[in-house]
Amino acid sequence: MTIPMQNKFLIVAAAAMSLGAVACQDLEVTNPNKPDAERATQQPTSVESFVSTSFRSYYPTSGHGNYPSWALSTMADEVTSGFADFGQLEPSVIPRPNWNNSPVNARANVNENPWYGMYRTISSVNDALVALNGGLVIRDAASTARARTVAKFMQGVSHAALATYFDSALVVDESVKLDTISSPRFVGYATVSKAAIAQLDSSIAIATRSPAFTLPPDGWLYQAMTRDQLVRLANSYAARTLAYTPRTRAERDAVDWAEVIRRVDAGIQTDFSPVAGDSSILRDDWKRLLARVRTGPPSDYGRPSYALLGPADSTEGYVNYLKTPLTSRTAFQIRTKDRRIHAAGTPAVAGAYMGYNASTIFAISRGSWRFSYYYFKRYGTGSTWYSSPQPTVTVTEMNMLKAEALIRLNRPAEALPLINATRVANGQLPPVTIAGPPDEAGCVPRKLSGACGSLWDALRYEKRIELYGVDGVTAFFDARGWQTLAADSFVHLPIPGRELAVLVRPLYTYGGIGGQFSAPAPDPERCPVAMARCQ
Repeated sequence: MTIPMQNKFLIVAAAAMSLGAVACQDLEVTNPNKPDAERATQQPTSVESFVSTSFRSYYPTSGHGNYPSWALSTMADEVTSGFADFGQLEPSVIPRPNWNNSPVNARANVNENPWYGMYRTISSVNDALVALNGGLVIRDAASTARARTVAKFMQGVSHAALATYFDSALVVDESVKLDTISSPRFVGYATVSKAAIAQLDSSIAIATRSPAFTLPPDGWLYQAMTRDQLVRLANSYAARTLAYTPRTRAERDAVDWAEVIRRVDAGIQTDFSPVAGDSSILRDDWKRLLARVRTGPPSDYGRPSYALLGPADSTEGYVNYLKTPLTSRTAFQIRTKDRRIHAAGTPAVAGAYMGYNASTIFAISRGSWRFSYYYFKRYGTGSTWYSSPQPTVTVTEMNMLKAEALIRLNRPAEALPLINATRVANGQLPPVTIAGPPDEAGCVPRKLSGACGSLWDALRYEKRIELYGVDGVTAFFDARGWQTLAADSFVHLPIPGRELAVLVRPLYTYGGIGGQFSAPAPDPERCPVAMARCQ
């Protein structure tokens, strides 16, 4: 049956666009020889290209471009900014509004870019998998296995992104023909998450029973990788998917944390840090804007927030900041023992990750509470955002996930070395114990009251400061699961209004006072299990 054009949903557009990676044509000229999907997928080189270029379409909207990174990071109080670009201003105001899901919203790319970007990637690798499952051979058994493994891997990580961003999505594998669907059945994020992990496991299974192969450093995932290293990366993505899918504290409590530990232990042993060396091929624009310096002060677009750095303050600066009414808050200088923030004894001299610059780069009309005197310099400076390896999935992140799992499973002693690894080496801070940081003047981190924090506080502080700048979305995923998002923040995005309009379905949204899936009031002092210095 022919589907009326007005009933075809826009995901189908992504399927058509997958051909563009292989055969770009001048749209002004009619070309009767332009390959369609059926003919293109009969060519081994075309099929391999579908897979080898898929990471390039996935990467920007996985937290390494500007959408949805700026909106989610500012909502998580990781970054502060007074600019409206990339949809960050409206979702980060207080009180939180609901998300404007109108198709004509000027900031609609916040949910449109990841939605269509992920389906574009999925469509591309699905076309390849149809051909490969039909018996197409790419040169030899190892090359064919490599394409199938990476295709399933990209299918899995793309669905994982949809599961963590959106309330619901369409699960599409190589058995589904997008252009035959007139009324797509969207399923909830938990179902999408399970499908993503199953696809990652399929990638692992294909690799495990296949001849050995390698990925080159100048393509595919843009990091040289053996078959076994790719299997480890897939396990790390599965661990992330398990931990970051939950929308509430209760859902995060219910995660299979023993399975998270198993995945982490089977996961990466070195950082996954792709690099293409060419900004037109692969770039981490998130890192670029975090560290941007033009003719004025450093980090002139967005800056580390006081919610991120304040728990390290050894004076009463942050405690008093929080006691001040929101509209009267302004920037202040932090003094801390954490050498990532400033040098020893000299709070105006840069630390390993941050620096101090007493400038107010945002318009006061948008709130002095958005001001920060701190800038970021760990990643993204100069041309490093495309010329150097871009940390994407790090061993530190995996350590923090495992530490969280161990705490939740009442095995806190085993979590200590994982937290202390970066705390001591990078922060030059004394090790934490089961009770938390040493109970002494200048302890890091401190509670909102100024008292020394718990082990749970130390874990969350360590993860936030170590992962700052790696991507723009993980802090949001953590904040909703830890119940530290500002009240009434949306905890996930709706299907884009543009998609709903094409499907002739009602427009809906989330967040805002009394809205659906609005975050409850923050409750940062409560720990997941009974612990010292916890509620």
